[in-house]
Amino acid sequence: MEASTCGCQKCEGGWKPLALFVSRVALALLFIVVGWNKIISFSGTAAYIGSMGVPFPEAMTVLAIIFEFGGGAMLLLGFHSRIAAKMLIVFSLIATALAHHNIADPMQQLQALKNLAIIGGLMQILIYGGGSWKIPYPKCSSKWCPDCSKGDCACCGHCGCSTCKADAPKM
Repeated sequence: MEASTCGCQKCEGGWKPLALFVSRVALALLFIVVGWNKIISFSGTAAYIGSMGVPFPEAMTVLAIIFEFGGGAMLLLGFHSRIAAKMLIVFSLIATALAHHNIADPMQQLQALKNLAIIGGLMQILIYGGGSWKIPYPKCSSKWCPDCSKGDCACCGHCGCSTCKADAPKM
């Protein structure tokens, strides 16, 4: 596995790489399983989405599969983890607004709170990246890519590593 953090003690010390890996995999599995279930019961899923009044239920089911299964797979492999986290945050917000908006119903309230907790976990990946335990992949050349432009360093900005020096304000 490729280490893309700066290698300083803050990024690579102790249990942090394992914790980032476990949290990334746990979140990914949820989306992969739910996305797979949408694939194997496509017509039932589309009918359910249509029953909520969502237009173009088949197209929306395809989008849900792309976001859940595709984003979950990206997260599982550690491939552009921040982009995957952004995709899944957007998807989770939309799904919560469409399907779990009746918070007077205790079950819907529980589902909405579950989605908010998942979004919280995804925000951690958005901030800290997917960690150093991931499949190796070539970095893209885009300065806009959150995973390739700065790497997956969760540095403090003060440790003196090359990543923190590059992020330091120029005087």
